[in-house]
Amino acid sequence: MQVAMKSVLKHFLGKNFSLEELDKLTGRKTGLWTWTSQGVTVLDDLGLKIKYYSKTDLEPLLEGVPFIQKHFGKDAENILKFTDLPILLKSIKKLLKYNIFEKRKLLFDEVESHIKQGHVPLMLIDHNKIVGKEDPYQGHYVVVTGFDDQNVFYHESGPANPEANKKVPKSTFIEAWNANGTDNDIVIVYDKR
Repeated sequence: MQVAMKSVLKHFLGKNFSLEELDKLTGRKTGLWTWTSQGVTVLDDLGLKIKYYSKTDLEPLLEGVPFIQKHFGKDAENILKFTDLPILLKSIKKLLKYNIFEKRKLLFDEVESHIKQGHVPLMLIDHNKIVGKEDPYQGHYVVVTGFDDQNVFYHESGPANPEANKKVPKSTFIEAWNANGTDNDIVIVYDKR
């Protein structure tokens, strides 16, 4: 998430944030994940015009562990192991006040339409689907840079093999975005406010 944030902040605001600065702003601790709500509130606070879409409503997440166990099923224990629950809950409460969240799964045609308009999608994918592994969910935020009839292009931040405008078959990318754990999270960055 922090690498995707760094990219759009540089693009839209011309500011170069360090990953350490973004970790501090999002509340991320070493070895733990950053949830979408943690990054979205920071992007809004820093002056970007954004909208966050997810097929999962955020308010029930305020229930904490019981909701995560029920919602994520077999992946819940792994998710909880890498989640700072107090930071997550604080970010959700803050986000719900901002009115920049909509519970809705975008169609991929809508994502393409945003790209055509110059908007930048940040999308949560299961990286294991991209590399063809059956391992447990590995959430990975990417900045989508384009598409054609058969492929999606995105900035692959690594840590292994970073690549600008990485080309992936559209069907593989959509499978990775639809994977259990992603909730089809997408943040559309329109511009600076």
